[in-house]
Amino acid sequence: MNNKVEGLLTNTDFRRLWIGQTASQFGTQVALLGMPLVAALYLGASPMQMGLLGFAEYAPFIIFGLLAGVWIDRFPRRPILVAANFFRGALLLIVPLTALTGFLNMTVLYLVAFIVGICTVFFDVAYTSFLPSIVSKEQLVDGNSKLETSKSTAQIAGPGLSGGLEQLITAPFAILFTSVSFFVSAVYIARIRKLETVVTDAKKQKNMWLEIKEGLHTVYTKPLLWGVVRCSTVFNLSWNVIFSVYVLYASQELKISASILGIIYGTLGVGYLFGSLLAQSAVRRFGVGPTIVGSAMIAASGGLLAPLAVGSELSIALIMMLGQLLFGMGVSMFSISTISLRQVIVPDALQGRVNATFRFISWGSLPLGSLIGGMIGGAMGLRFALFAGGIGLLASACTLLFTPFLQLRVKSFHELTLEKAVSIKS
Repeated sequence: MNNKVEGLLTNTDFRRLWIGQTASQFGTQVALLGMPLVAALYLGASPMQMGLLGFAEYAPFIIFGLLAGVWIDRFPRRPILVAANFFRGALLLIVPLTALTGFLNMTVLYLVAFIVGICTVFFDVAYTSFLPSIVSKEQLVDGNSKLETSKSTAQIAGPGLSGGLEQLITAPFAILFTSVSFFVSAVYIARIRKLETVVTDAKKQKNMWLEIKEGLHTVYTKPLLWGVVRCSTVFNLSWNVIFSVYVLYASQELKISASILGIIYGTLGVGYLFGSLLAQSAVRRFGVGPTIVGSAMIAASGGLLAPLAVGSELSIALIMMLGQLLFGMGVSMFSISTISLRQVIVPDALQGRVNATFRFISWGSLPLGSLIGGMIGGAMGLRFALFAGGIGLLASACTLLFTPFLQLRVKSFHELTLEKAVSIKS
């Protein structure tokens, strides 16, 4: 085991990917709180406008998700990662520049969120498909765990940094940090030297829709993959019902300051960190399937706590922090386990299309969740919207009880093959 870990840490290309992704994640976490703060505090957005902002950010996953998977399987993935981060960095400069010149409004914010979302579609699909080309099959869980640890660290520090920057230089100018981080990430990923082998079928490459169909068919006909997609789709929709009005709920209804809200969001990162550290040992102890089911239940329990936040300022903060902690821990373990599952059982030539299919279906529900959250929050109250989202999270986790995952008790991912996964029936 130590030799495997040492080999991964001495892999120069992996280190560059790791550093690049860490820089990207820090910027992403600042923007995760920063963009809603720009809308809520700087522009005075309504619940519906907050929902539309989330819709603009995630709509590209519906519009471009499947096409992105085809293109990513046809071409080397590293240049796509570099270009996506460069354009994200450049586009986000629009926010502070328009604020400085007095032209920043919700329309500008919608446009920036939408175009950055397009870049994110290509980056996320290519990134998930890229890791297996620079590490061995046995190192995938360890590699995913290390990348998730960086994400967790960013989620601990990023929101607090965002809240602090908002109070120091106002929210629009805090976005500058995100822009710079994407440029740094692009530079490090550009330095990865390993050449990728792009395996394509010349006949299928002439028909993009045939390639898209192959990705959809692979996901739909494999019970394990389809079970994850169903769960993730309901989960993401429900979480975005919550997230679309979370900042308004905290700042307007609970009267939480931007700095305290940053600390609460930072607790989400602590949960992600715990989850990334526990994922591998949980798989070894309980097996792949039970770990996936259990982690979804943990995340759902965390999402149910936010609307229960009542009492003194301290008790409200503690309840919300506990909710974020449990949610982050569960999501982290679930993500590491399900991504590793896909990377192991899906052939490399299909990685882009399968990952894009996952993003298209499961992330495609995010903009709908944003709209639903905004409508419920405006019509029935912000706390009710959070309750509705929490019930949805629990329902999504329960869908896994009707899949083959509880039968999947292998204690490591490299024991899995596509044939073994297919042999498990629902």
